[in-house]
Amino acid sequence: MNTQQRPITDREIKAWLASGAVDRGIGEGLTFVASATAARAGKASWILRYRLNGRTKEKVLGRYPELSLRDAREQARQDRAAIERGIDVAAAKQAEKALLLEVPTVQRLGEVWFAKYIQPRYKYPDVVARVLRKHINPVIGQLAPLDVKPAHVDRVLTRIVASGAPTVANDALRYMSRMFRMAARNHWIERNPAADFDSVDAGGDEVSRDRWLTMEELQQLALAMRTTPNFGRENELAIWLLLAMCVRKMELLSARWDAFDLDAGVWTLAKESTKTRSSILIPLAEPVIAWLKEARVFSFGKPYVFPARRLVRSRLGVARRNRYEHVGPDTLNVALQRLKILDIEHFTVHDMRRTARTHLAKLGVDRFVAERSLNHKLGNVEGIYDRHDYFAERATALGAWAELLADVESGKVLVSQPTAPRTATRKARRVGMVTDG
Repeated sequence: MNTQQRPITDREIKAWLASGAVDRGIGEGLTFVASATAARAGKASWILRYRLNGRTKEKVLGRYPELSLRDAREQARQDRAAIERGIDVAAAKQAEKALLLEVPTVQRLGEVWFAKYIQPRYKYPDVVARVLRKHINPVIGQLAPLDVKPAHVDRVLTRIVASGAPTVANDALRYMSRMFRMAARNHWIERNPAADFDSVDAGGDEVSRDRWLTMEELQQLALAMRTTPNFGRENELAIWLLLAMCVRKMELLSARWDAFDLDAGVWTLAKESTKTRSSILIPLAEPVIAWLKEARVFSFGKPYVFPARRLVRSRLGVARRNRYEHVGPDTLNVALQRLKILDIEHFTVHDMRRTARTHLAKLGVDRFVAERSLNHKLGNVEGIYDRHDYFAERATALGAWAELLADVESGKVLVSQPTAPRTATRKARRVGMVTDG
């Protein structure tokens, strides 16, 4: 039996439409259908008619002329192959439409992606949520995912780069790529509109920062924090504690009082609260304990060392705190921008740990003690076999560093930096590498 399809041309299709309503089979279930009204407008539908489990069914493949004859035949071929495997292609399309109703906008798509892939896996999911909320949604949030084109992605990236945040642009591109990839997997969109972009189109290759504050710059910082009226003592305390304890910003800002034993001079930083997922006991020097006691006064009995300060008004008029129960991740950098009198190179809160690490080296602290003070992972064989946490050595080193910072805070003019006691130096073999996990 000869099942070869009779060749049909676009000229014939247009002639059918010119004659009025049409319902013509092209072959193997592919049908060209148009009402009289649609035909007058030059419009029609491609429909695949088929039988499955003894029932006659049909699926709309697309509209003519948007879907060409050639593409309609290819789509019909793929669907027939699925039907032969027992798949009801019409029902599958309806299921896809139902799913698409769950993500009518890019903003909703982002919420679904965030809940599935970010919320349960990221330690600080609010960092991702902030990029969605501040940079992606304002530009393309109300578009339907199907309507997003590469030009829209480029608009998001250009806007972020123009604001002076190239690193955030790279993050936004990464999040959009993953978000639209999920949409493509679920057949909510035909193609990932961010697929052809890379870092060159966003913020460029990221270079590791090397900024740290010299002793003279720390003294300028101390003076600026003391004399800027709207900087706030709580922010000042947070800066000194970050420097003195060598911890990461959110490790301190999300810290709870029940993890501190000020009488014993120890902060138990649980592994759930660290980037490296490694718990550590942090020795608290006398100046640090004094700063913490002052911070406790400002916390007004709240469980966090730095509780959320700002109240916002809900739609129902009820006062509630912002998204965090503790101070948010942007607070300190925003506060630092108020220090207009500083005549030094730009720096951020992220540079504080590098500053502390550099000054520990200048104090003569052994690099293994210094790296453990920053809760870095030891690499290679050293990291596997050396399980000692150097608590006593860290206490001596951090004590010397905290005393130096206390002198800076009090306004003493330090001409040269003293050397730490010899007990802060580890007299052991210097092997292995160190990595910042």
